[in-house]
Amino acid sequence: MIDVIIDIIRSLNEGNVLPFQKDAETKIDLYNKDVELYIDYSGNEKKYYYFAELKMDDEKDDNLPQIEDILRNNEALAVIGEPNPSDSYMILLWQIENIDESIYPYVIKIEENEFFYKKYVFYYTGQELKSFMDWYHILSEKGSSDLTELLQELQSLDEGAVQVDFLTRLLAKVPFFNPVFPKAVMNDFDKMVQKRIDGIRQTQKEIIGIINNIFNEAIESGNADIQKISDTIYRELMGE
Repeated sequence: MIDVIIDIIRSLNEGNVLPFQKDAETKIDLYNKDVELYIDYSGNEKKYYYFAELKMDDEKDDNLPQIEDILRNNEALAVIGEPNPSDSYMILLWQIENIDESIYPYVIKIEENEFFYKKYVFYYTGQELKSFMDWYHILSEKGSSDLTELLQELQSLDEGAVQVDFLTRLLAKVPFFNPVFPKAVMNDFDKMVQKRIDGIRQTQKEIIGIINNIFNEAIESGNADIQKISDTIYRELMGE
């Protein structure tokens, strides 16, 4: 599934994953089907974007350690050096059955751990992907396929449309996207989309605030038992 999402990103950026840079010059072959790496040469310092498919087993354990192990033991590191969160980004693509509040603790846990990489979790459902792809295919046949044209086409959809949810979440979770809204976009639609992107990020900031408050209260009370803190966080986020 990683190829499908990366192909969407490539299509939105006019044929290449990183804007205005050819894949032939930016993609580093890691010789592994589960992880892809693109190096951004456009700034004063290089930036490294890793893509991988996030999976969760029946025990709610993710495969992030396996992904990091693949990268840690890859021969490419001998050339590009050890990753550093100041310039290394890991975009994890996570297909799930349903999107509800139960996924946020997992997303926060991963994204707040910047060990080696700044991490972003793009979560989506199979139905969202299908709806977006069907809609995008129709637009592509009409010649409207890049990001700017897509943002213009979104104004014809209801604000709660699946395609809107999918695209705005993708824009929020892929850090090199910089959407430019065409003048033809009316009725402050650009503000609505940006509000959705900010809302996704704000929701996670609010959860981070809750977690921080729980930690601070535990420390101030002298009851910094990790298991109790973990239980309290779970109950608070799950509304139990």
